[in-house]
Amino acid sequence: MSAPPAAAWRYIFSSCATFFGRSNFVGTNDTAATRTERPADSSATVPPPDTNNTKHVTARRRQIIVLLLFCHVSDAGSRPTNGILPVARLNHHFRARSPAHLPEATCLCVSSHLASFFGVPVMPAVRRLLVLTGLAVTAVCSADLDAADAIKPKDRDFFESRIRPLLVKRCFACHSAKSKSIEGGFRIDSRPGWQKGGDSGPAIVAGQPDKSRLMRAVEYVDEDLAMPPDGVLPKAEIALIRQWISRGAPDPRSAIAPTVAATGIDWKRGRAHWAFQPPRRQTRPDVIDTRWPQNAVDSFVLARLESRQLRPVGRATSEALIRRITLDLTGLPPAPGDVDTFLSDRRPDSWNRLVDRLLASPAYGEKWGRHWLDVVRYADDQLRTEYYYRPLPHAWRYRDWVVRALNDDLPYDRFVIHQLAGDLLPSEAKGGGGIAVGLLALGMMYQDDGGTPDGVAIAKAETLDDRVDTVTRGFLALTVACARCHDHKFDPIPTVDYYSLAGVFNNTGYIDELVLVKPEAAAEFNTIQGRITSLNNQLKDAKKADNKDQIASINRSLANTHEEASLKFPRAHSVRDTGSANMRIALRGNLRKPGPIAPRRFLQALAGDAPPPFTSGSGRLELARSIADPQNPLTARVIVNRLWQHHFGRGLVGTASNFGSLGDRPTHPHLLDWLAIRLMDSGWSLKQVHREILQSATYRLASTSTPTHLAADPDNLLLWRMSRTRLDIESWRDAMLAVAGSLDDTIGGPAVDNLFEASRRTIYAAVHRDIQTESDKLLRLFDFPNPRTGSGGRVATTIPQQQLFALNSPFVIARARELAARSAAGTSSPGDRIDRVLRLAVGRPPTRQELALGRDFLGDTPDRRLNGQLSPWEQYCQALLGSNEFLFRP
Repeated sequence: MSAPPAAAWRYIFSSCATFFGRSNFVGTNDTAATRTERPADSSATVPPPDTNNTKHVTARRRQIIVLLLFCHVSDAGSRPTNGILPVARLNHHFRARSPAHLPEATCLCVSSHLASFFGVPVMPAVRRLLVLTGLAVTAVCSADLDAADAIKPKDRDFFESRIRPLLVKRCFACHSAKSKSIEGGFRIDSRPGWQKGGDSGPAIVAGQPDKSRLMRAVEYVDEDLAMPPDGVLPKAEIALIRQWISRGAPDPRSAIAPTVAATGIDWKRGRAHWAFQPPRRQTRPDVIDTRWPQNAVDSFVLARLESRQLRPVGRATSEALIRRITLDLTGLPPAPGDVDTFLSDRRPDSWNRLVDRLLASPAYGEKWGRHWLDVVRYADDQLRTEYYYRPLPHAWRYRDWVVRALNDDLPYDRFVIHQLAGDLLPSEAKGGGGIAVGLLALGMMYQDDGGTPDGVAIAKAETLDDRVDTVTRGFLALTVACARCHDHKFDPIPTVDYYSLAGVFNNTGYIDELVLVKPEAAAEFNTIQGRITSLNNQLKDAKKADNKDQIASINRSLANTHEEASLKFPRAHSVRDTGSANMRIALRGNLRKPGPIAPRRFLQALAGDAPPPFTSGSGRLELARSIADPQNPLTARVIVNRLWQHHFGRGLVGTASNFGSLGDRPTHPHLLDWLAIRLMDSGWSLKQVHREILQSATYRLASTSTPTHLAADPDNLLLWRMSRTRLDIESWRDAMLAVAGSLDDTIGGPAVDNLFEASRRTIYAAVHRDIQTESDKLLRLFDFPNPRTGSGGRVATTIPQQQLFALNSPFVIARARELAARSAAGTSSPGDRIDRVLRLAVGRPPTRQELALGRDFLGDTPDRRLNGQLSPWEQYCQALLGSNEFLFRP
């Protein structure tokens, strides 16, 4: 579907202008004739405003100024002179389908919400405007959906690892080409098969499980449909089928299922895949423009651009650059004093000094720690089932360990080893290793459906699968979990390799409360433990004598001693080795149907045809060292790609957690290898890789575009400009607190339960897998990943509820009031206020047009509140906190 015609947008804008009494609503580079153009159907006229109600007319003008402000402050680098995007630019943005610009159009939808927010009646013209706007935005969304018919990698992984094995195990005997007869004429061994349906019609309605006959069958709602015939499926499997259908029933299978050669995996072909080849030491390529590159990163980027006859756009402004890098490295906006210091620093190495200062900030570990916590599916609780709920009150210690490790620039190879086997390291090398293995201890713990043998087996298999999937996708960017029931369909990963790794975690037990005792406190700890043992013995004797007074006294002493121990010796969730047995392959993923033994060892695709078996305990330490081995072709590539992804909005490999055959190929393979080797050469220092990236001219490019560049490379894969990216919810919330002057920058500590009342940074919020608190709902509203599985990167969505939060949330209103008070203090005029608040919020002074617009909005009584509503000055500050310039990284 094509984008809405320019005439439709002009009609929307002119309708809005007529209602609010403004004739110059559309950008000034549109002619007068353009501004009055209407669609052929002109029956939908707009009634004139109620001129008899002066209060409402004034309020409407105030609304539209706020609306203009939402758009006006959206793009400091290329702002239209009249404060709103011209029609041509809007159409261009929709054709380019750039998610970063969708909020600039979405802000048109909030006009009615502004009306109700500021106490203005929603007139019929506004409702008509909303209908028109909704139709236009729907057209844009439909266009995006048409372009996204291909299955998303995350959905493909879900199908391959969860759904295909289940269908093979439960359905193929009666509903596949291999069955003796096709029951009910229904096949489920291919997408066209179930789309066609059976004798009774379609069995699956994608996206609507309650309307799908398959759900009625597996839930035994209808006895005539009940499947499978030998008994109802476990609740966990029914839930997976429902989740699959709810996600739109993604199914990558074609009409003819891919066949596997009788000889199994083609190892020669499989290992030829680029990601399984060792990174090669690269030399800087020659470029035509030798003056532009600042370092090797630029040479690789420019060589690709020049091969396509393209040049990078110009450099961003200094104000944009300090805002960009401060948000990137700390998740907070720069303070006005920091901006002034940077702008006045004329030393040639001023940028490098800024990079080093921000990398040394404690806020760096908080910002980048949150990125890593996404990868390892961090949460503060477990799933709730009918029989089980496990809160994780000490989970925050792992979160704090990650923050400290990144701030200390712990070498990445040790970062890997500590999280997989820190408890097994020699005491002098542990460095909190018992806490670091929280990566495993905080993972999903599935429980059985009441103790049935099948339920117990399924729960154990799902728990092991979580560990295999998290470790291999997080550190290696491989979907090894897809080999749980059969050899991987696309990568050289046989089922035996899956169970080789699962066997490692099968020999790993969980410690709910590991007591953390420093060596110098061991004697005191032993003394307290001795007192507890003695009191327990006394309690046994007292119970035998039935001495109630003595029992009560001993219990009080025990409680006090335990409290003393808990205060002096903190606890953590941890793991330990419990054995060294190899697992058997579970045939079709069913642990109750054991197959051949799978020796614990590393992946054959990476370690050769006969990897040495793991022989020490569970094998976790050997596995960790295999992953962190410099000879491993994936580990360094994967992590430098993740760093690049969070600086540029997209990794050099677009699928950050899938470097396999179904993942994207690198856009700059030589640059990826150069960065990987640079990481290892620097002693696995992540901060050094940050420096290489941030000191490049590529990172300092403006985010502007040209028609030539857009035509040649609309997705900016060649890096001819910097892509504007929306802040994640953590950075946006933290930035609001920071500019309002109410941020509590205390580092570490127990999780915060209520984000609406707390002033701590958002990384310290309690994250729940099961219980959806109001804080969890806020995080999910702004695309926080589901903590039940690791996330390779967040996908920014744009929905009306996000703007409603910016308009109506008590949290945002409170920050607006604080910002208003902070910026008004000590100022003598509206112009001074506007100047100060823009420097606080977006790091730059206002333009003359912004000053005029602001003065018009504030009027003569900027601090006057009517009927308990926000004053004009507070409204101005709230609009600024919801503006695109505040919400987007330049």
